[in-house]
Amino acid sequence: MKTRNPLFGGIIAAIMIGFGSWRLYNHFVVGLELETWRLLIAGAAIVYGIFVGYNILTQKNEK
Repeated sequence: MKTRNPLFGGIIAAIMIGFGSWRLYNHFVVGLELETWRLLIAGAAIVYGIFVGYNILTQKNEK
């Protein structure tokens, strides 16, 4: 299995979670109207960020 660079993967995970959270916050709290496909992309970004973060935290160092 391919291992990820923990620093790069952590940065990507934080960006994806932050972006998705920001879009959902604007929609649900601020009241900005977003199309359904934009909400789906924001949700997918959060899920992907969590997935990448989980993979980084659980990967084993095999050298």
